[in-house]
Amino acid sequence: MSDRSEYGLPTTSVRSARLAITALAMSTAVFVVNTRVHAAGLEMTSVGAQAIGRGGAFVARASDPTAMAHNVAGLAGVRGWQVTASGYVALWQHCFARSGRYDGVDRGIVTEGTIFANSQYANGRTAYPEVCNEGGPGIVPQLLVSRSIGSWLTIGGGLLTPAGVSAQRFADRVQTSNGLAPAPQRYQVVSTGILVVHPTIAAAVQPLPWLRIGAALQPSIARFNGTTIVNAFGTQSPAGDIQTAADAWGFFFAGNVGVQIAPLPWLTIGAHAHINGGPVQLRGRTTATSQFYAADPSRRNVSQFDTEVSLPLPSTIRVGARAASLRPGASASMAERDPMRDELFDVELDVSWENGSVLDAVRTRNSGELEFSPGARFPVTPVAALRRSWRDVFGIRVGGDYNVIRDVLAVRAGFAWEQGAQTGPRVWQRQVVETNPDAGIDTTAYDNINLSLGASVRWRWLTIDAAYQHSFVANNVVDNGRATIVSGLVAVDAAACAMMGPPGPGACSNNRGEYRASLDVFSLGATARF
Repeated sequence: MSDRSEYGLPTTSVRSARLAITALAMSTAVFVVNTRVHAAGLEMTSVGAQAIGRGGAFVARASDPTAMAHNVAGLAGVRGWQVTASGYVALWQHCFARSGRYDGVDRGIVTEGTIFANSQYANGRTAYPEVCNEGGPGIVPQLLVSRSIGSWLTIGGGLLTPAGVSAQRFADRVQTSNGLAPAPQRYQVVSTGILVVHPTIAAAVQPLPWLRIGAALQPSIARFNGTTIVNAFGTQSPAGDIQTAADAWGFFFAGNVGVQIAPLPWLTIGAHAHINGGPVQLRGRTTATSQFYAADPSRRNVSQFDTEVSLPLPSTIRVGARAASLRPGASASMAERDPMRDELFDVELDVSWENGSVLDAVRTRNSGELEFSPGARFPVTPVAALRRSWRDVFGIRVGGDYNVIRDVLAVRAGFAWEQGAQTGPRVWQRQVVETNPDAGIDTTAYDNINLSLGASVRWRWLTIDAAYQHSFVANNVVDNGRATIVSGLVAVDAAACAMMGPPGPGACSNNRGEYRASLDVFSLGATARF
């Protein structure tokens, strides 16, 4: 019996096949990490058209039902019945220019029997092309309702969705100057999708004219799905590539608490905390397709196994101060004021912090079998982990409104600066390095600057809000990437990467290169007051 496969690769043993499944388990974590939709660890945009138009500076103001997301204490000032329907369209541009060149045949690259058999890309001189997100616009909606009871209590509820990027999709093959080639980012991510819904129940009280306190409970639902590619043999050979696709659901509790105080009639100070309770446990199925790039589709082998992912989610604290120019005759009590009616303009400054460092790694548990080749099924590796090395992050948001026509037309603008959870210096191998060696295109968490514009038009009981935001995202250059291919046959570690032969330099660092991105957000909302 030959010890070579039909692609010229060594035939795997039971042990090596079991180890290969570690790559599949870890790949599940890859696209679950990306479903953390907040682009900087902090949100890259905000919930609600009014907040987006102010650059997210809405903690001390929080003057419509979206207060349930920004500062639930502000709900106490939302009078009568109010219903807010809002949403935005996000255009996310995200590209990766991987450093280096495709490994050649001297590094174990085999194209025989694959769709790349007639390509010359594996000559050891073909540079990696830049790849970009090809996914369409993401739509993020919210629907909220509130009701004041007497002069001191307001209750509310509805459906909130996190602000950020909802999905990404990259090619699994690309054209190069030397022919068709596997996509250079395929070992990080091919596609991701997310649906997160926070059903929200909230209440806020104003026990004193200058004090508001609020809280919200969010029994939340998350669905994550995505596709990536791993390699069974430790090289970047397309003959050993396995496509994996996961679909997992999870339930978790989150909540908000907030406070607002008005030490002076024109000054409001607010604080808000969003708390995620413990790591989210996601359960679902992973579908693995071995020999994914086979020229003959009938040679592909498809199997499934159960996957459970433990995903830590950071919590956020925001503090803000707001100064307003009151119109003559405006009430001194913030409980009796409406910003569009009783103020000429306002300016707010918010500072935020998020404990992103809780996302040090994502861990998976797996059960079931994988069909590595026809008739050969092997148990999956039960436990795997993927390093992410996020950091705690800070942000600053400044924004304000100017009421051009009292109770009819308001315009607004905002600015925000936020750190990226996956960027910045790290301690690696007992030295401080300038970039996170575990950064990747699967995560949208970069340093960014946001500029926003918005307006509100009110007619009797209806207020229409519109906003636009552009995010300038700092390029992230990873020189010390350590995201290696996990293999069943060869250990892809520092010792193996020092060898002259396989696995080859590409397999030793598939996240090294330059990452660039930008975001455009168009938001529209309507609030009805009864």
